[in-house]
Amino acid sequence: MRPFSISQPIARNWTFTILADALLSHNPRAQIAVLGLAYKENTHSTKNSPALALLENLRGCAVSVHDPVVSARVVPWALGAADPMAAVAGADALVIATPWPHYRALKPAALKRAMAGRLILDPYRVLDGHACAAAGFTYYALGMAPLTAST
Repeated sequence: MRPFSISQPIARNWTFTILADALLSHNPRAQIAVLGLAYKENTHSTKNSPALALLENLRGCAVSVHDPVVSARVVPWALGAADPMAAVAGADALVIATPWPHYRALKPAALKRAMAGRLILDPYRVLDGHACAAAGFTYYALGMAPLTAST
């Protein structure tokens, strides 16, 4: 297992920076669910996809992926899932990498039952961060301090 280090600028690699700091530095075998592979919602394009950049950094980790349009075959070493809840089953962390509208329907209580860990990274604020924190997650979104049950 390779050590996790941050070599790219933080703004460009925000999601991996948080994952490395909050999870992978002490649990390099963590399972990570990544929802969304497309460059942006409502497209099948993966050109300049933040998800694929993140996944390249996670090569060698246990990763499950879901995207409603893009095939999981674009990341052949990851486990493709038929739906978002299958992707998060047993995961230590969830990353919402593409803000697909139907990911908004995910409920923090259902995520809590499905996931092993309590870390959500949601750069686009697809989920309600306060609801996630109330459910026991540590919730990260760009431009704000992490939310926990005590905040």
